[in-house]
Amino acid sequence: MTTIDIHPEAVGLRERKKLQTRTAIHEAAFRLIDSQGLDATTVEQICHQADVSGRTFFNYFPSKAAAALEFQGPTIHPDVEQAFLSHPGSLVMALCEVIGSGSEHGPDLVSIKRLLSRRPELLTTATRIMVEVREMYVDLAAQRARSRSEAELAVVLVMAALSKTLHDDNAPDEPIGEQLKATVRQLLALDCDET
Repeated sequence: MTTIDIHPEAVGLRERKKLQTRTAIHEAAFRLIDSQGLDATTVEQICHQADVSGRTFFNYFPSKAAAALEFQGPTIHPDVEQAFLSHPGSLVMALCEVIGSGSEHGPDLVSIKRLLSRRPELLTTATRIMVEVREMYVDLAAQRARSRSEAELAVVLVMAALSKTLHDDNAPDEPIGEQLKATVRQLLALDCDET
């Protein structure tokens, strides 16, 4: 949903260790908050289950809610940013690639959605995260758009396509970026005549 990572096989031993630690913290937070709620879960419990110190926890996540939602902060890998900036296609289709990549290599959005439905106390954090992520994508899109307004509209369109794609039980088995492009084309083909 929020972070664009590179594939684990493309990183060294140190980065793999970091990924393992981050995953252990996220999984412990997810399990504990899912079973006992946000208020009843402590950072100490998460650290105990993940076998990390409190200091290590806060090196990876700013809060227990962020850990459960697997959100470290909005980032785009430099390679993904460069690919976006040099993409020969339209702004919207290039955004489909970026946002699709973030969805493929970021948190499991279906599991996060289920957690949010069971634990609505996480919605405030999830909303704040979505605002941060949206702004990150708008900032990126603004580097190619004619105006900030155009960048915002492009991001809104692709995020709407992402929402539809994630809720589509009959989505084809292809990369999310490709699914987003197909959904955007469907949205753009809608008849908007005012008759």
